[in-house]
Amino acid sequence: MTRIAPVTLLLAAALALPAQAAVTYSWQQVSTSSSMPTGLNLELAFSEEAVATGALYLNIRNECDIGPPCIDPQSSLLSLRYWFDDPYIGGQHNLIDYGYRTPPRNYYDRIVMDLTFLAGGLVGGSIFASDGNSDFRMVSQGALFSVTDANSDEPFGCGVQYPDCSGASGMLVAAAREVTEVPEPATGAIVGLGLVAAWFARRRQFAGASKAAVSAAPIFSAAS
Repeated sequence: MTRIAPVTLLLAAALALPAQAAVTYSWQQVSTSSSMPTGLNLELAFSEEAVATGALYLNIRNECDIGPPCIDPQSSLLSLRYWFDDPYIGGQHNLIDYGYRTPPRNYYDRIVMDLTFLAGGLVGGSIFASDGNSDFRMVSQGALFSVTDANSDEPFGCGVQYPDCSGASGMLVAAAREVTEVPEPATGAIVGLGLVAAWFARRRQFAGASKAAVSAAPIFSAAS
């Protein structure tokens, strides 16, 4: 029975925390537009496997208010974050925050992208993203992207303040490579199973040692 514990622990270690390499692209502004606020930010994290293929098309629709299943099972886009910095008091306006296999932050996640990964850590193509509160669309010529349309229900950013929000240009540049832990279902249960098995194995060993010690102890009888 005690031999089960090491096997269980090995399975738990192998299955609990699979790691997925990520390639993160960040927006590098090239030109501004009078019809857009300053402080545009865009960060996209892709799996290393997706980038290695050279091209990627995604059509993600997470609408959890309609009912399950509502999480797109794709594993190429690990995260998308878009926002405008507030130049006066700090903070983020028009934030779209998509995460890999996580429920929508606002009403829904709607992402359509058709991309080509270029040499030199660049990317080209088209991107559309919306969370029901804010949205943006951009297309590129080569590696140079231009914002063709952006909107928000918020008063700042590409909302009431800039009703015809478009025109800024920039490039998406591979900024860093990191290891991103991708959670898998029942990770905690697997780890817990391994710990429980180890505890039982330890307890059985202790109990066996105690019985052996009692059996080996000399027996004294009272003198008659």
